[in-house]
Amino acid sequence: MGVELIDLTAAELEARRARMAEEFAHDIVLNFGVAPEVALQQSAQQLEAGLPDGVATEGQLFWKGTDGGEDVGLLWISLPGTVYPDMAWISEIEVAADRRGRGYGGQMITAGEDEMRARGVSRIGLHVFGHNHGARRLYLRLGYRILSQVRDRPLSPDLGDASGELALVPMTQQAYEDHVADLAARDPFLLVRDPSVTTERALLAAARLAPAGIATEGTLLYDAHVDGREVGWLWLALPNPGRPTTGLVIHLEVDPAERRRGHGRRMIAAAEEELARQGVPRIGLSIPGRADALAFADSLNMTLASQQMVKDL
Repeated sequence: MGVELIDLTAAELEARRARMAEEFAHDIVLNFGVAPEVALQQSAQQLEAGLPDGVATEGQLFWKGTDGGEDVGLLWISLPGTVYPDMAWISEIEVAADRRGRGYGGQMITAGEDEMRARGVSRIGLHVFGHNHGARRLYLRLGYRILSQVRDRPLSPDLGDASGELALVPMTQQAYEDHVADLAARDPFLLVRDPSVTTERALLAAARLAPAGIATEGTLLYDAHVDGREVGWLWLALPNPGRPTTGLVIHLEVDPAERRRGHGRRMIAAAEEELARQGVPRIGLSIPGRADALAFADSLNMTLASQQMVKDL
């Protein structure tokens, strides 16, 4: 018969809420090194904040997948204007443990996509953790493409001198403002991983990430210099409660005239050296899902922590 989507009731969502929080917390622990009790608290708080009215929360759609009257799973889709302004988002897809391996996940997603088309939605996205290899293969088969990734790795106990002659020079406030304004105007997607992002939204996102500019606590902004000339710039965020062991490279840019000279790898090495000085054990890299950026990340021997994917409907 195939999967049919049936509206989830308030009672059914409440019965599932604790398990949803536990499963998301488990993924956070595996991928970001958060303590289990902290991850569970964060996960429960996010669910509570995101669903103040349960199944009646505006912009949130919940269904149970059924086949021949039997429950086979859960699908939760957030409409445009909630997670992303112009894109629907699959916030949760779960196949019942005793029904996995039968194609129900793909059928539920396809049914959800049909529902979005009927509502006039033209794009849908989702998030998948790096360790979930089966789900990542499924989404690729269904036509989803990589929107962005976070990769990470532990710092080497012996960093050596991989940064070579490249030096990270603390950025001035004016340089920060100039870099961000240029990036937002030229390629706002690099600041906000959203295919429909505008320059204005990119500038707002940068202001949220670094409200005090170069003085923002936990934010490190550098110009990269080689032989006294500027070759690029780096935006580095120190660990926070959501990723307590990882310093994250939010943006790395090599000037066009300086590319293909190894400066990108040297900037990563210099970032590792700075994180090591501050006692941070891991480095992460946020990258757009573009061929050149993915190839660069592949060369760094980093593990995929999480991935966002998108599909045009």
